Amino acid sequence: MIRQTINLIILLILNISILDNSVQARMKCWTNNEGVKECGDTVPPEYTQQGYKELSKEGIVKDETKRVKTKEELEKEREKARAVAKEKEKVRKKQTHDKMLLETYNTIDDINDAKEQKIQAIESTIKYNKKRIIKLQYMLDNEEKSDADNQTLKQQIAENEKYIEYKIDEQKEIEKTYFEYITRFKELKGLD
Repeated sequence: MIRQTINLIILLILNISILDNSVQARMKCWTNNEGVKECGDTVPPEYTQQGYKELSKEGIVKDETKRVKTKEELEKEREKARAVAKEKEKVRKKQTHDKMLLETYNTIDDINDAKEQKIQAIESTIKYNKKRIIKLQYMLDNEEKSDADNQTLKQQIAENEKYIEYKIDEQKEIEKTYFEYITRFKELKGLD
């Protein structure tokens, strides 16, 4: 009996507190189409997208629901977030690159040595391909071959010449890259 009475009292207290909280949270205020502030238990559906405030029975704002953003506003926010993320990624890559420079090279001479090694390796490849072109041209000029064989030799010569052009461009790119390395290395080390 006492237990049932205690349970009944607890249930009654819970119901009263729930009712009290729901009464406090039921007052909602919004602005209508004419700019007039209105309040009530529920926000009419046509105004829910515009945002509203929930007030306690003392008139204090307990919660505020912001208006729903337009597609254009949402797209602008996404674009801004993408731009911020892109900028962060750019900064991260620069920091990684700077760290690589400082950990890989001790002096500007080290950078120049690495550049020269790469340039020389490419130069060796170019020399080899030039010799190959000479050999192919010699075969084309001196031997009697069928038109198909001549065409094959001409194609091989053209491919080797194209490859040499590619390697020359690669050398130029290496020069440019290592110039940038040296410039950044000087900035990081505070050199003139």
